[in-house]
Amino acid sequence: MAIWKWSATETARNIKEGNVSCVEVVESHLQRLDDINPKINAVPVQLHEKSLALARELDNKRSKLAELPPLYGVPVTTKINMDLAGQANSDGVVAFKDNIATLDAPVIANLKQDGAIILGLTNTPEFSIRWFTSNQLHGTSLNPWDPTVTPGGSSGAAAAAVAAGIGCIAHGNDMGGSLRHPAYCCGVATIRPSFGRIANGNPSAAGGRPPISQLLSVQGPIARSIADVRLGLAAMSRYSAFDADWSPAKDSGRAQKAPFRIAYQPDPFGEGISPAVQDAMEQAREALIAAGHTVEEVTLPDALQASEIWGRLAMAEVATMQQQELEQYGSSEVIRTVNAYRDFFGEPTLASTMQDMAERNRIRRAWSLLLNEYDLVLMPVSAEQAFANDLDFTQPNQIGRILRAQRFLLMINALGLPSAAVPTGLYNGLPVGVQLVGAPLDDELCLQGAQAIEDHCGTLSESLWQHGFIAR
Repeated sequence: MAIWKWSATETARNIKEGNVSCVEVVESHLQRLDDINPKINAVPVQLHEKSLALARELDNKRSKLAELPPLYGVPVTTKINMDLAGQANSDGVVAFKDNIATLDAPVIANLKQDGAIILGLTNTPEFSIRWFTSNQLHGTSLNPWDPTVTPGGSSGAAAAAVAAGIGCIAHGNDMGGSLRHPAYCCGVATIRPSFGRIANGNPSAAGGRPPISQLLSVQGPIARSIADVRLGLAAMSRYSAFDADWSPAKDSGRAQKAPFRIAYQPDPFGEGISPAVQDAMEQAREALIAAGHTVEEVTLPDALQASEIWGRLAMAEVATMQQQELEQYGSSEVIRTVNAYRDFFGEPTLASTMQDMAERNRIRRAWSLLLNEYDLVLMPVSAEQAFANDLDFTQPNQIGRILRAQRFLLMINALGLPSAAVPTGLYNGLPVGVQLVGAPLDDELCLQGAQAIEDHCGTLSESLWQHGFIAR
């Protein structure tokens, strides 16, 4: 098997056992990058020389270390909207193409500390604000299964890269589903960690993060298996004083052992889900039952209200803190799209924002009570499979449809809950999957549930490499 096909776990083990050098591993991944990236445009900033130099350095000092860090020599990618010292944090915006970072963001510093080798930076939409991955600076990133559909967003290029075999783990972030939606579209796995689990923010943002972004968004890993998601999460979760909200807590204190009692509602919004999504939910339900868990259909508390709170809070932040920058530096298409979001959710006011914050607390308590009775909640990632690429730009009249489909993502971000996304298989040749939501800090429960689904349904990497459009 080619080295680039190895999981992160396999790669780290083979390096540790001396079966392969860090240079050999990086060379294999760089060759895969050279072969595949022209087809999917996922990694616009490539670090061949730096990654090989670091691999040689790690090889030279390996014998001097009593114990190797868990990701020693493992190739990864990081998203272009986080600071990597010496590289531009463009956030997909032409005007920011020379925004060179002088320090690493905490999540990137933690990956480096754990021994990871960064191959390159993955693409993002302008301002990282869409469920599609295209911009005027670096172009459009494509889904390795089918170039006509989105790889998701805003971490679509991260998911496309790791699915295609460029790096073992991809870094991404998630404010409105930007980890889970790309993983879903590209047939890989991820976790939206609990608030505070991974230190947030960029050193280049001297004024800190806007308050709603800090409250609703997280950093996290995307990988081809749940085992590799765990490995990435452990590395990214190391302490950083840069984020005052970082927490060392690893769980909620509740029992963490199976079998689990799992709540289940395929369509909490009552607007219908596609046959592909229905199939994914049934596959996941059967997998969990086969693993010995109990799955019970319930009514999820205030699902629609939670998704709408996300929209109003996010738009309040845009209107008060980001609108001027958006209009000054954004393309006409992204400005039109964000304005359509505001039209969909309604114009925020100070009174509505305060009411939404209070309502958020009420709904979070209702979910806390639900998750005191159940260990996990099984639900779709989206109401639809991957959308046509750049659908929001090419058919702006479809933005309402897109937002309705993504309510499953938005509600979880509004409530600040951890959620693991895992594929269940293919439907009409494209990936489908589900998410498993847990109580705050119960990230490990989410991953255990996702592992049960993966054990039953398998992973999709080999099928992609043989049958995806990148194989042609």
